[in-house]
Amino acid sequence: MVCQDEETRDWLASSVPTLKECEGSRLKMVGLEALPTYRGGLAWLPGPAEETGRYLQRLRRLNRGLETDDWRVYERMEESNGVRLVLHRVAGEALMETIQRRRSCHFLASRR
Repeated sequence: MVCQDEETRDWLASSVPTLKECEGSRLKMVGLEALPTYRGGLAWLPGPAEETGRYLQRLRRLNRGLETDDWRVYERMEESNGVRLVLHRVAGEALMETIQRRRSCHFLASRR
């Protein structure tokens, strides 16, 4: 978990060890190494706000051969002159590697 401040972090650190498993729960505690890590990308697209799917279509059209079917938008920030998207790829090669391998992607940048 990522905490917004030290007070929350301290509360979480003191609370987690006291948690007990609920009967019938399918949840389990795992270490950080068991959690998936995602490396994604940033996209900035100029123009008026549109449906998110249309942005992915536009990226595909602007970057011939780039497949966006398995990409997911984690954050969308509308600005006065365009939209910024935080993206990640859910299958196959990580989005960041795709961008780096292509050397040039219009409106895309890698993000760790």
